[in-house]
Amino acid sequence: MEIAFDLSTIFTENVQRLNRADLLKYGPKRYWAVAQSIDSLGEMSSKFHGWKRVITMYEKIVDHEEDQIVYILWEKVNGSKSLLKGILRVGYKTLYLTDNDQNQFMEKVMCILDFFVVPDEQRSGNGFKIFDTMLKNENVTPDQCAFDKPSAALQQFLEKYYGLKDPVTQTNKYAVFPNFFIGRHPTVPFTPRQTKRASRASSAVSSHNTSRNTSPIGRNRPRHDSVADLMRQDMFSGVRAEVDPNSPTGLKNSRDFGHRRIW
Repeated sequence: MEIAFDLSTIFTENVQRLNRADLLKYGPKRYWAVAQSIDSLGEMSSKFHGWKRVITMYEKIVDHEEDQIVYILWEKVNGSKSLLKGILRVGYKTLYLTDNDQNQFMEKVMCILDFFVVPDEQRSGNGFKIFDTMLKNENVTPDQCAFDKPSAALQQFLEKYYGLKDPVTQTNKYAVFPNFFIGRHPTVPFTPRQTKRASRASSAVSSHNTSRNTSPIGRNRPRHDSVADLMRQDMFSGVRAEVDPNSPTGLKNSRDFGHRRIW
């Protein structure tokens, strides 16, 4: 993408780093080309990624509460024109992150917020050039960065040039790679919890065992036989002793029951 301005009158590097102080110094009233370069590349990036709104704009970066840094890849062409090739916007943010073991972390992380290379300039090493320049200037490694809504193309890029695989996607749409968590201590370690059903079942069993083992009714009171037990004992107690019918007991039985045994 060409712009009718010689950026070499402002920029000193082909991958130019611009922080908030630089952007304020190169304000649009005097250096309109800087704001236009950022806004044009930001709009192209949003369309390329299919986003509903433009997220990289000069005014948004300057007014943002957190410091952000923009890298612009450019090249001088004939006369007073410049060729814009790509843009990379980064910044530190405090994020809540979770690893694959469900441990929770709160970390201030270098975030990759927007990364775009003009389609005509892709597959020529320009993406690696601008990204690697950022890593060296910011003194970070790619596995220690967080990526905001990384596209499939970005994931392929990171795997190809840096060997990063299997990103851990977060609920906040950021993604980090497993090596990010090495050497970091979780803010909230993961603790397995029982399901409600298992918890209720465990409580019921515990209550039953406690009542059966500790109740004074079950352990200490004397046993009282029921009527059924007494009848059962009477049925199986065996043959009764023979009583002489002429004895006092035999005569009493004869009087009470109205007959005498004849066998």
